[in-house]
Amino acid sequence: MKKLLLSFIVSLITTYAFAGNILNEGFEYANHDLEKPIGWICDDNSWLCGYLEKDHNRIPHTGNWYAFSDTEDAWMYMPMYLIPSMRYRFTCWAISDEAYQLEFWAGTSPNPDDMHTLLLRETVTSGIYEKFSAFVDDIPDNCEYIAIHAISQRGSYLTIDDVEVDMVEQYQFEAEAITGDTVMYPGSQAIFHFLIHNTGYDPVDVTVHPSNEFFTDFSCYSNGVSSMTFPTQPDEFVEVTTYATLRPEIEPGTIAWLDINMTIPCNCNTAMVTFWVTPLEPTQTKENQQNISIFPNPATDFVTIEADDLLQVTLLDMTGKTLSSTAAKGNSVRLDVSGLKAGVYLISAKTRSTSSFVKSILKM
Repeated sequence: MKKLLLSFIVSLITTYAFAGNILNEGFEYANHDLEKPIGWICDDNSWLCGYLEKDHNRIPHTGNWYAFSDTEDAWMYMPMYLIPSMRYRFTCWAISDEAYQLEFWAGTSPNPDDMHTLLLRETVTSGIYEKFSAFVDDIPDNCEYIAIHAISQRGSYLTIDDVEVDMVEQYQFEAEAITGDTVMYPGSQAIFHFLIHNTGYDPVDVTVHPSNEFFTDFSCYSNGVSSMTFPTQPDEFVEVTTYATLRPEIEPGTIAWLDINMTIPCNCNTAMVTFWVTPLEPTQTKENQQNISIFPNPATDFVTIEADDLLQVTLLDMTGKTLSSTAAKGNSVRLDVSGLKAGVYLISAKTRSTSSFVKSILKM
C-alpha cells in the first residue's frame, strides 16, 4: 500500500496517569497530565491534556490520549506547512457534554486574525463520539500553521482525539478482510467477505483478481450485483462477498490461502486481502458430493435442493440461527426465500448416506 506523503496523527490526552511523550513525524503530541499538549501553541488554561486507562471512546483499548477544553472560545495552533494547490483530508473524533462548534483553520501565524482558510467546520453534539472529516481543495499560499478552534455557548467540555491531516491522492483506496480463518472440505465452496474503502477524492472502479493456486470457480457480489469490478465514490465503503471453491485435489492438512488482489484503472494504487484456509478430511465420498445440487444460486424467490436419498433441509442465517426446517419428500426440497432480506444464508441438508452437508446461497 502506497504510504501517504504527509500524515500526522495527533493523539491528545486525560487526568489519570503519566504515559510519556509521543513523537510522530517530528512533532510531540502529548505531555504530562493537565498541561497543554507538546507541539501545540495555546493559552495554558484553554486546552489541557492527560491519559485515560480504559475504554474512553468508541472502541475498547488499553488507553487513550486526548486534549480537552472547557472555555467558550479556545484556539490551539500547530506549526505545519501545507503545500499550495494540493488536496488534503482533515479528520478527527470528538465528544462534548454540550453542543460545540469545532473548526480547523490554516494561516500564517498562531493568531486568530492570521487564520485565513477554513478547513473543516462541524457541530459536536452531546454525549456521542463522532467522526468528522472533510476534503480541502487548492490550499492557498502562506499556510504555515493549522489551528483547532472550539466555540461553545458556555464553558462546557470538549474532548478531541485522533486528529489526522492527510495529503490525498486523486485515485486511492484501501481493502480490509472481514472474514477470519476458515476450515473447509476440498471440493466445497466457501464465502469470504472484505471491505473496499475509496480514500481518494475522485470516483474509482476497483477490480478484483482472486488467486487460483488453491481455489477456483470465483464469483463476487456487492449489494446484490455480480461483478469483478466495483464502482466506489470518495470515502465510500463497499462490502464485497466472494464465493470460491477449494480445489478437490488439495490434500487435507495443507496450508492454503486465498489472495484477493485489487487494482484501479490508473495502476497507481493496489491492495490485497488474504484469507487462510485449513482443508479438512472429507466426511463423504466424491460420488455423494457430486449428487448434491442447489439452484438457482443466487436465488430470488425459490431455491431447490436436490440429492439422492434426501431426508431433511434446514435454512440458517450466517449466525447459525435456524430459519426453517423441511422434511424431504423424494430427492428434492423447494424452499421459499422470497421473504428473506438480501444476503448470504446457509443450507444444511441430511441424506441417508451422509450425516449432513452445508452449502451457502446468496439471496438477491
